[in-house]
Parts: sequence; structure tokens; C-alpha cells
Amino acid sequence: MAVIIIKKRTLCMVLTLLLALALLFATYQFSYHPRLVQSVNQPHIIRDVKVTRKAVAFTFDDGPDPQGTLAILKVLKKHQAKATFFMVGTQVRKYPEVARQVAREGHEIGNHGYHHNYRTYCNLEQALHDIKLNEALIHSITGQRPKLLRPPGGFLADGLVESSQKHGFNIVFWSWIQDTKDWKNPPAHRQAEHILRNIKPGQILIFHDGGGERTQTVETLDMCLERLAVEGYRFVTISELLRMERHLE
Repeated sequence: MAVIIIKKRTLCMVLTLLLALALLFATYQFSYHPRLVQSVNQPHIIRDVKVTRKAVAFTFDDGPDPQGTLAILKVLKKHQAKATFFMVGTQVRKYPEVARQVAREGHEIGNHGYHHNYRTYCNLEQALHDIKLNEALIHSITGQRPKLLRPPGGFLADGLVESSQKHGFNIVFWSWIQDTKDWKNPPAHRQAEHILRNIKPGQILIFHDGGGERTQTVETLDMCLERLAVEGYRFVTISELLRMERHLE
């Protein structure tokens, strides 16, 4: 009986510690990212697009990368699909030819910040400087002047939404239900099952072509494109998806 009591006490202590850690982490997250909840309901942030046709937008963050991006481009070409790549400035500078290839193959390039530093996007002045720096770099290397912005980590400094609109940027997040957290490298079949089970026209799907090993992402993409094409879906850039909304296609 004594052994059982000790185990129960130990279990209670462990559970209490885990709860305290969870609360501490949540407090840190909301202090570090104070507009996390508000950003979910911001009317000027694009997460899903209302369309009448079967069309979705695949997006890729954190590239360009000579392994991940090129492998993804190969799969997109195989399925005659277009996508939007939210590029990081330091990566563009490191791999300019990969960035150019994305543009040459008809894909859209978005702005994911020059340094991909979350804290930068907690300060409006620093965030705008980072955005403009990356915009100029991407334009000089690819010829595209990105007007789609996805702040790193979804961080939004106070006033960034309004300032982005003034500078002609559209802030693009993603369909919350379709975030498979591919950066954690879950098995491709599990990611594909989740996406296919929850797919709806007008969704924006988020993946990563940089920031690590992307074999599972590439396999997930291949499976999803093959299955969705059979179901009659089109794979378009975000700008094309927005044009469909405006024309109610």
C-alpha cells in the first residue's frame, strides 16, 4: 500500500509540474506574440479565399533551398501545378539561381522577411525595414516584386496590417485546418491523409521548402497533387486564387 501511495504522490507531482510548464509556455507565447489571438480574426489577413471552382493554393516557406525547393519544383512540374513560394532574403542571397528558377517556371514569389527573425516582427519600424529589404532583393534577382507578405511565424507588430496595406502588400497566412507542421517531418502518408480529409476549394496550404530536410514534404505534395487532380482540383498561385474570388469564378 505504501508503494502505491508513493506512486500516486509522484504522479501528482509530475502532473502538477507538467501543468505548470504548460502554463509557463503559454504565458511566454502570448507575451512574446501578444497579437496571436487577434491575428486569427483580422479581416485583412488572407487565410481562405471564397471561390466557386475547385482550386487551392499550395505555398512554401523558408526557401529557396537547393535540395527542398528543386525537389518541389520537379513535383509541381510533373503535375502541371503552380504554387507560391514565400522566400527568406538570406536564402535568396545565398541561392539566387534557385530563386530565379522558381520565377522562370511560372510560380509566384512572396515575401517572408529578409532575416526570418520573429522578434523583428514585434516592432513595426523593424518589420517594415525587413520587408522592404527583402522586396528589393527579390526584385533585383528574380524580376518579381512581391506584394504578398507572410510574416515569419505569423508575428504581427501593432500597425503592421494597416502599414502593409498602405504599401500595397497583402498579408497571407494559411488555412488553419491544413497546417500539417511538415517542418517537424511527420510521415508523408499522415500529412496527405490529413490534407485530403479536410480539403475544400479556396484553401491555402502551407508547407516548407527550406529550413531542413524536406523528403516527407515532397512525398506529401506528390500524393496530394495526384489525388486532388483526379477529383478535379486546380493548383494555382495565391494571386490567381484572389482573381477567382473577385470574378466569382
